[in-house]
Amino acid sequence: MIKNIETRYSYLSEYLFINLLNTINGRNNVFTDFLEEEGLMDAWLSLMKERGLLHSEQVEKIKESPIDIKKIQLFREQCRSYFLEPETKSKFLENLASNTEKAPLFFDKEFRPTPSEGGTDGLISLITYDMLTAHYNGLFPKIKKCKSDSCYALFVDTSGRRKWCSMEICGNRTKAHKYYAKKSNK
Repeated sequence: MIKNIETRYSYLSEYLFINLLNTINGRNNVFTDFLEEEGLMDAWLSLMKERGLLHSEQVEKIKESPIDIKKIQLFREQCRSYFLEPETKSKFLENLASNTEKAPLFFDKEFRPTPSEGGTDGLISLITYDMLTAHYNGLFPKIKKCKSDSCYALFVDTSGRRKWCSMEICGNRTKAHKYYAKKSNK
């Protein structure tokens, strides 16, 4: 297990799909795709379980079959483009709903979804369900990209005024950079 996985993310959300979308990051002008690192997919699944976004049965089912990282990365990029590039929005939701066909979900007594298949299709099916639930609950218009040039994180802006994924990281860096730039121009 990769230690301190939580510290790698500038923003961890209460939504499973946003956390997958944020498995890429840019810090100190270096682009990092966390899914390309060996063992990080298992670490990510464990972190989502620890945070209560996945339950044990879901993780066990997903781990029954291999996960194709390239397919997960492609899915992630298609989803990110929906939020970052307005011209891609028209067919995205239609295509998104079809993702649950390869691994239909079944629900337990507590109405928690578990995919019928493991691996890549099962994970995509769960994330798709999370996204569609968020869409139908009106969350999509509140999803924004962090204003920091070096950050790729998406976050939920419930107030309508938020600019950064994290004030502690990106907000402070941006404000400090502006302050020192202004001070050096005097």
